[in-house]
Amino acid sequence: MRRQHRLDSRPVRCAYASQPTSRPHCQLSAVVRYGPIALCADCDARRSTLGKGITPHRLPPQPPLDVLDWIASADAAVHQAHTELAAAVARARARQHSWAVIGAVQHTSRQAAQQRFGQDLPVER
Repeated sequence: MRRQHRLDSRPVRCAYASQPTSRPHCQLSAVVRYGPIALCADCDARRSTLGKGITPHRLPPQPPLDVLDWIASADAAVHQAHTELAAAVARARARQHSWAVIGAVQHTSRQAAQQRFGQDLPVER
């Protein structure tokens, strides 16, 4: 049986796409990669001398990044992260960790942790 390779049609995002304040002219879709760092044409032209010795690898042509798809993807990631966090808190409570310890791990107070997650947990009897 031949193995099929799935082509990922999602564009590679520029390393500076998430920094609209410092890189307002970023074109979002990367065209070149320097090791693990992918850059759009504008950010590539503006890059500093740092890393100039690294050989660039041109990326194949790709569709432009759709910012609405990016929003949807980020929203789904936030939802998944919240679900994971709530599950972790529930497991910590089931293992008798106090709200104070859970709050400390989240850099918040005991009361804030309990108010945020206490209603999601099953009632202990």
